Amino acid sequence: MSAATGGRGPVRYTNRDYESLREALLDLARERLPEWTDHSPNDPGVVLLELFSAMGDVVLHYQDRLANESYLHTAMERRSVLHLLRLIGHELSPPAPATADLTLCFEADAAGEITITPGTGFETSAAATGTPVSYQYIRDALTIDRDALPTRMHDGELVRVFHPLPVVQVDEVHTDEILGSSDDTTAQRFRIPQRPVILSTLSVRVDEGAGPRLWQWRESLVNSRPGDRHYTVRYDESDTAWIEFGDGRYGRTPPRGRNNIRASYRTGGGRHGNVPARSITEPVGDIPELEAVFNERSGTGGRDAEGIEEAVTRAPRQFRSMGRAVTARDYEDHALAFGVGKALATAASWNRIALYIAPAGGGYPTETLKQDLRSYFAERRIVTSILSFRDPVYVPVRIEGELEVKAYYFADQVREEVEAAVRALMAFDRVRFGDRLYLSKVYEAVEAIEGVRGVTISAFERADAPAGEGSGRLEFAREEIPVAASRRGIVLAVTGGERDA
Repeated sequence: MSAATGGRGPVRYTNRDYESLREALLDLARERLPEWTDHSPNDPGVVLLELFSAMGDVVLHYQDRLANESYLHTAMERRSVLHLLRLIGHELSPPAPATADLTLCFEADAAGEITITPGTGFETSAAATGTPVSYQYIRDALTIDRDALPTRMHDGELVRVFHPLPVVQVDEVHTDEILGSSDDTTAQRFRIPQRPVILSTLSVRVDEGAGPRLWQWRESLVNSRPGDRHYTVRYDESDTAWIEFGDGRYGRTPPRGRNNIRASYRTGGGRHGNVPARSITEPVGDIPELEAVFNERSGTGGRDAEGIEEAVTRAPRQFRSMGRAVTARDYEDHALAFGVGKALATAASWNRIALYIAPAGGGYPTETLKQDLRSYFAERRIVTSILSFRDPVYVPVRIEGELEVKAYYFADQVREEVEAAVRALMAFDRVRFGDRLYLSKVYEAVEAIEGVRGVTISAFERADAPAGEGSGRLEFAREEIPVAASRRGIVLAVTGGERDA
């Protein structure tokens, strides 16, 4: 026994829950008050001791949480991670809108110029997505000379075709919305009530006494001068956007006024914007002599708010790059921070970089996404570098087999669960560029389903390989991403089980 611990042995600092505190207090009572022998639950002293144990349990719990939330790799609350990442200049990404490239088909005898104005809307059909998903053209007014458009057959009719028209998922439009009143103090913040804000559509005007005046967005106010009419945007843990103005040293302070801070913006974002190909078919409003509209490829790039696990892994690497793209990893990290789903950078020479982009949710990058990425990298890449964007190479994987279902289990239900498990193995969020797939993982996923008596996989191979050349491990090139060849994930011949009447 150690004299420092009073003869009771080493202190167990990690035993700090209710039971351990209660036991420790009882041990102390036996030592200090040997005449107290009634330690039954009904004893008033024991009741008081248990109250202190419960209080200690709560206090120590909060102490532990405070300690955990103070460090990036142990924090669990989104709010804590957000503030810790800001210490190294990283912001958690809010939900991002999907983009799509539309094909406009005009009547064959359509002639003359037509203008597509900002805000021109399109929707998916209810048959394709259930609830219609809205898209808008949000760039500068576009003039189309229909006399110069090529012709082709569409649904048995000759039409004039314009492609691509870049559109963005937009849920709502908010115009000249009052955010608040400036009180002429420094570092003022104003909340934008609707979310998620599409930052590229945000415009902020401040009435300085002579009418509203447009202020400019900056990623940071560090380089803003005292007279610059600049603002920045920060997001909180609920993905609500806040406009932040300068303090008079870094950026100008808005003058005092009543309801003089106003904003116009669009909202939209999330995975529901990744709509299937040929689902955006309904124009909103009249476009003269428009015969049909559709998206040849699926809408891509729509994603939910950035997960804290992903941000904690990537943000320190971006901090070390000091906001520049130099190495291949830098290009990949910046593309992921911009909001793409997957990125792979390769170098053909010392100054030629090919960046393979897979949008969030899968599919191929739209022209809108590529142009936005070019603008994003313009101030981050080395001046002498030549950056090109490439589409990912999706490689279908064919999986076929025989499934035996246990007696008294519904065969169709078990089959659906097996198909879902195999699809999950090759879900977009689960695979990577240049990945490897193992047959053993398929067996593991299938055999974990309740009701499966046995399974035999007869085909596990790349769809572009000759039949019978599969093996227990499938390899993919650096720019390739595996996907399921079948919509079900696996083609099964089912035996056994019960049939659902």
